[in-house]
Amino acid sequence: MQSNRKIMIGSNVKTHLDVGKGQLLDNKVVFFLIIMIIFVITLVGYMYVRNGLDSLSSRNLAMKSNNAQLHQEILYLESEIIDLSRPGQIQRIAKEQLGMVNSKPQADAIFVKKKNDR
Repeated sequence: MQSNRKIMIGSNVKTHLDVGKGQLLDNKVVFFLIIMIIFVITLVGYMYVRNGLDSLSSRNLAMKSNNAQLHQEILYLESEIIDLSRPGQIQRIAKEQLGMVNSKPQADAIFVKKKNDR
């Protein structure tokens, strides 16, 4: 019985080398999981930033296009104002579109005939 006891006690006892191997394996797994989590967070962050930059870039292009269009419209309207501001154009528009006449002072004479009484 004494020999059985020693065997049982001997089988339950772990050496310091056995304990270190288990902890080392656990540390490697934890280290691997931490590295994987950092890697995934980095990828998700990169995708988020990249998506934001793409969105800003497309909005920037749309604003540049709109700005160029508005600049062309400003140039057109300025030339239209210059064209319509000329005195000849103002007179033509007044006559043709508004039915106005030249405002030169004129003396109008009105003749009244008397009826002869018979």
